[in-house]
Amino acid sequence: MSRPTRATLALLALLVPLVRAAPPPDDEARREVAALLASGRCDALARPGFGALAPALAALYAAEDDQLFWFEQGAAEPALGPTLDALAGIDAHGLVPDDYDAARLAIERTSLHAAPQPATVARFDVGLTLAALRALRDIRLGRIDPRLVGFDYDVAPKEIDLPRALRAARDGEVPGLETALAASEPPFGAIRRLLHALARYRALAAAGDPAPLPPLPRGRRKVAPGDDWEGVEGVAVRLQAFGDLDPSQAPAPATRYAEPLVAAVRRFQGRHALEPDGVLGAGTLAPLEVPAAARVRQIELALERARWLPPLGAHPVVVVNVPLFRLWAWDPERPGATLRMKVVVGRSMGHETPLFSGRLDHVIFRPYWLPPHSIVRRELLPQARRDPGYLAREELEIVDRGDERAPAFPATPENLTAVGRGKLFLRQRPGPKNSLGLAKFIFPNPMDVYMHGTPATALFERARRDFSHGCIRVEDPTALAEWALHGTPGWDHERIEKAMAAGPPQRADLARETAVLVFYDTAYVDPDSIVHFAQDLYGHDARLDAALRKR
Repeated sequence: MSRPTRATLALLALLVPLVRAAPPPDDEARREVAALLASGRCDALARPGFGALAPALAALYAAEDDQLFWFEQGAAEPALGPTLDALAGIDAHGLVPDDYDAARLAIERTSLHAAPQPATVARFDVGLTLAALRALRDIRLGRIDPRLVGFDYDVAPKEIDLPRALRAARDGEVPGLETALAASEPPFGAIRRLLHALARYRALAAAGDPAPLPPLPRGRRKVAPGDDWEGVEGVAVRLQAFGDLDPSQAPAPATRYAEPLVAAVRRFQGRHALEPDGVLGAGTLAPLEVPAAARVRQIELALERARWLPPLGAHPVVVVNVPLFRLWAWDPERPGATLRMKVVVGRSMGHETPLFSGRLDHVIFRPYWLPPHSIVRRELLPQARRDPGYLAREELEIVDRGDERAPAFPATPENLTAVGRGKLFLRQRPGPKNSLGLAKFIFPNPMDVYMHGTPATALFERARRDFSHGCIRVEDPTALAEWALHGTPGWDHERIEKAMAAGPPQRADLARETAVLVFYDTAYVDPDSIVHFAQDLYGHDARLDAALRKR
């Protein structure tokens, strides 16, 4: 069956009130409902299996004397039509009406006028109930279990009483399913901003993409400010549509690449995790030509992931968005204390930063670094064997355990061999050369991932920052330590700086519970409603897209 247009769905919705009521249910309808519930499937639907929703369906129908949920003594419940409307319009929430059989159910509702057989009414009734329950669940928790696509998030704490929510929508305790859906949406500002961006980019996609940009002039790999290029006007058209270039500032048809278009290109580059140099090279031209429909899909995937997020409550929160290479930290009790900084994350090949939620527990100032055995074997030992002075220069020492008080052993060939076999270990002393910098932020997790400073600060000047072995390097560890330890007795700015300047490692336990979310979104809308896009660094967008299409 071809997909009905929105206009067709709207017409069907208008026809629904004209359909005469179904006849009162009889034993045939009751038997059909019982058979459907017992089988755990409704074959008329695109997704026939009840799955985890079987108990909710059983609970709803057990409470109905006549075994029908959407009809009472032969008359349709007033909420039936608005429920069909809500399913037809669920794309406004970033979901797909076909996933909830919106068109099929609307057509079946009109067909009841021609053939109101009890079994047909029963199948329609159960199908609509199942679709509505799915919509409520998916709005709240997302459509895919995050653990199936590489995210260590548990959505169980966000479970809702689905039968109660749907019954309230049917009985008028809330104004219909659309209101119930909005109430089930997780209360994150990021979701509301993404939904606004989704509507905007869908409008761009509906309007059609502009003509492709012409190739760069022969023998040239970029267009710099002041250069001539016949694609200048096409770039301006795109940037106006994206909101980077004010239409009143759009240059007259010309080939000279100059202000204010250069400034608009810099804004576009800044929103796409690119070097904001104003130069039109391959790295900037490629995202300029990404179809609006592809951006729509990125936003839809971001909405799916946003629904996986755990309840944050009134706790301080640190969020790291891996493909955007950014950290945000905020505290509901201190609205003006929002922190933003760049981060370096795991390499895209073999050292991906894992994605999970945790709790920031403590900070260690001037930490030792105990390199993982894989780094020792592949990187450090080969250099130590080639260069006898390497360990001393890098302030690395051989020890027999990870204890801070463990004595150091000489860097003899025999001891290096023992390190390679895992009998002895390498440890880097605290200080400016330490690979963890002057602060280490611990949020216990099975992957042993943490945030830390770094002596390699030049990497923060790069636009793409996937250079680590999986841990997260932060641009300003002093600022993050002050933010995290706010309200912790004895840890003011002066003591933090003193602890980072000299002396042995010191531990500071946080006074307040602080959540950490290591996240992955290639589409993000900041609090200023600026839409950011990034490359699918680890391929998570592709995996989630495939999972959603398979369902």
